[in-house]
Amino acid sequence: MKKWLVSLLASAAAILPAGAAACTPAATADTAVTAADTLLPHSCETNLPRYERNKQRYLRRAEKLIPNQAVVQYAGSIGFLSAGIGWHYGRRDRWESEVLLGFVPRYESDCAKATLTVKERFVPWRLPMGRWWSVEPLTAGIYLNTIFGEDFWAHEPSRYPKSYYGFATKIRAGVFLGQRFRYHIPLRKRWMHKSIAFYYELGTSDLYIISAIPNKNVRLGDILSLSFGLTLDVF
Repeated sequence: MKKWLVSLLASAAAILPAGAAACTPAATADTAVTAADTLLPHSCETNLPRYERNKQRYLRRAEKLIPNQAVVQYAGSIGFLSAGIGWHYGRRDRWESEVLLGFVPRYESDCAKATLTVKERFVPWRLPMGRWWSVEPLTAGIYLNTIFGEDFWAHEPSRYPKSYYGFATKIRAGVFLGQRFRYHIPLRKRWMHKSIAFYYELGTSDLYIISAIPNKNVRLGDILSLSFGLTLDVF
């Protein structure tokens, strides 16, 4: 019975037009053959049973959680070297979110440290530069950074007088501006990524700004940090 049903479904798919076959699930919920868990075009959802429609909506939401870019960054007040994943989304992919894990060498402290950073970036323009290159003349964003270790705290320890520091040493918030130059990999040369972007960013953090306001001897260059990075877009 099962072999006969599979054969019948295969024959029906063979004589259907290509578009109809693409919109037809492998089987309904009451048959012995289960439908493939694949994502169908929006136009096909109206022809599906209720269970299949709900499953398609679930798959579509889950698809948005898949990271579509990898990021590597040097410096920028979030660690000596940071790497992570990101998502671009919105109209014309103008918004980007990134999660980066960073590394801070030991320097004069007892041990090396790890950082975690969440960045949000806005890219208002993309301008072509020849056949394979484009430039993003302005990128702007914000970030939140935390450093792991017993020497850093989010709430002032009781060993210090009240409001002695007035800020947390564990969490930093910052803003940045930058530019990005993108190389679009020719289709025949692509392996995993469709483009590589080289960027630099100038940023500052809340602690730097708070320190500079009452101190006239602090120059603009003292509170700015420069970073360089690579963004590799998968899709």
